Amino acid sequence: MKFFLLAWLAVFPNIGCTPIPFGIPKSRPGHPIITSGYFTLPDGARQPYRLYPAQGPVTSVILALHGYTDSRDGWQILAGTLTPHGIAIYAPDLSSFGATANRGHWPGTQVLVNESRAEATQLRAQYPNTKLYIMGESMGGALGILLGASPNPPPVDGYILSAPAVWGGPSMSPLYRQTLQTAAFFDPGKRLTGRSVHVEASDNMPALIAFGQDPLTIHAPRLDHVAGLVSLMGAAQTACASFHQPALILYGGHDQLVPQTAMRACWNAIPATAPIILAYYPPDYHLIPRDLERATPSADILAYIQGHGLPSAAPSEATIFLSGGN
Repeated sequence: MKFFLLAWLAVFPNIGCTPIPFGIPKSRPGHPIITSGYFTLPDGARQPYRLYPAQGPVTSVILALHGYTDSRDGWQILAGTLTPHGIAIYAPDLSSFGATANRGHWPGTQVLVNESRAEATQLRAQYPNTKLYIMGESMGGALGILLGASPNPPPVDGYILSAPAVWGGPSMSPLYRQTLQTAAFFDPGKRLTGRSVHVEASDNMPALIAFGQDPLTIHAPRLDHVAGLVSLMGAAQTACASFHQPALILYGGHDQLVPQTAMRACWNAIPATAPIILAYYPPDYHLIPRDLERATPSADILAYIQGHGLPSAAPSEATIFLSGGN
């Protein structure tokens, strides 16, 4: 499954490359492109978003930041749990993903951070008296860490970060980083097909098939695009030590894309006084809200948004995980 690509670095010499051009995503039977509106940002970008509307009065609002190669459609399953409880989810295509104008061309970490902050600020203006959260998955979770650790964090009430992509900096082998940087320097426009790698992002095969068939999904990123992601992940790993915001951070015991050593390093670096709940789910994979075992973490996410304690044992499991247990 060609989802996250970072797991490919370990077998980089075996990865196929191809100069496939990027095209404009188009709907096809069974796979519509749903655009609810656009965020108009200070840098001039217009980012399309999909609104998963709350059923009934809006009680909370979420800005949902998707993972690498994913799009606004990545939140459809979790939305089925949250929207019946008055929770509205605004899910934009992040810059260079989905149907954005610069699809496939890495914009830089700071652009992604600044645009996400601007989107959150717009939602705060639209919903001044409603609880507002940033929810991020994988790369989107890493952006959440960078936003919360920044000198000017967005005006939100909390963060929900699912398997944040913090595999970078000292937690990634220098050999992997150097191999990618060298390849990106000599041929930045080459695109990775990933045909030789087998990584399970989830145990929910129908969800993975839907991801693969979604016209907004990027299937073969450029080398320099992947190098940009590695840089973002390294920055997020470093930022864990400065993250003080209210947050729920989730991680699965079968995650094959963010190594346990990297997540432990991030969790151990978070200040002890930070109002953060760490939640560990032994049966889950990387795409926690889409896994077959998603009922437990989804219920925890809902409880966190509603201001309740988590109904599961995930915080206790996180303590065991941090002690070195699995």
